[in-house]
Amino acid sequence: MLTCVAKAPAKVILIGEHWVVHGSRAIAAAVSVYARAVGRPVESGIIVSSRELGLTEDITKCRHLCNLWRSAQYIASIVSRSPWPASIRIESDIPVGAGMGSSAAVAVVFSACYALLGGVKPSVELVLRAAYEAEKVVHGNPSGIDNTVSALGGFIVYRRGEKPRRLENIELRDTRLLIIDTGVPRSTKTAVERFSKRLVELRDLGRELLSLMDRIVDRAIEALQEGSATRFGLLLDLSHGLLNSMGVSHESLEEAIHISRREGAYGAKLTGAGMGGVAIALVPRDRVARVREALTSRGYRVLETDLGVKGYSVTSIQDHP
Repeated sequence: MLTCVAKAPAKVILIGEHWVVHGSRAIAAAVSVYARAVGRPVESGIIVSSRELGLTEDITKCRHLCNLWRSAQYIASIVSRSPWPASIRIESDIPVGAGMGSSAAVAVVFSACYALLGGVKPSVELVLRAAYEAEKVVHGNPSGIDNTVSALGGFIVYRRGEKPRRLENIELRDTRLLIIDTGVPRSTKTAVERFSKRLVELRDLGRELLSLMDRIVDRAIEALQEGSATRFGLLLDLSHGLLNSMGVSHESLEEAIHISRREGAYGAKLTGAGMGGVAIALVPRDRVARVREALTSRGYRVLETDLGVKGYSVTSIQDHP
């Protein structure tokens, strides 16, 4: 029996969240927190089991996992076939609702496995588009950055309405990215509205800040390409300061960021919508334990990750009876 195994990483926005909504650019990266899928052919139905949701359902009946049913329909339509039966189990270590692209990574691994089980090559183009179809069900009008980073991996520069650009040959030696979960629920809609309102109120200064963010992105790209963790960390700090002034930070984020910097991080900032959720800290490898201990002692959940990891992978195994 054919078995499919797929894995795809989470994403974090390093610089540019919120500003990207208003025409500036953002830099995102894949990190070593993963969603995984294991699939096998069956006689009928498309049976999906989710460890995190604690459910198993036939997605052709579209109860809870209509997003994955949309992916399956899209893949089948590309080869002019009806959707084929499959059984796919999904597990994910990516925090849900933390701005790390959990739904996109799940859609990527599902799409890769579902295509392979139907004898369709799970190319990057196919997986990207199928996952995007799933993301439209979840988010309505997604930017596409989550599924792009999860599928391609590495570092991505993105401007809304333009094709994402991948940064090549990036290496920040002897560093780790800590992902710090504050545990504070956040509303993306509320955060976007608050940021946008302040940007409008700033009038011409708001336009100047958007231009400044584009310059910060340019300097951040240079720092990444030169492998300068120190300079990149400084730009993370600067980016967070601007986000804080735009009203989308939170006292828990400020504490986590302050602790990270105090204990030796190169830089730290909120990532995603803000007003709760998750912060990131770029930390020298020899200071990770110190920073992590200081954060966990204050009750924060901390994930230690590699930055700029490879995108999705998918393999098939022919089991012998």
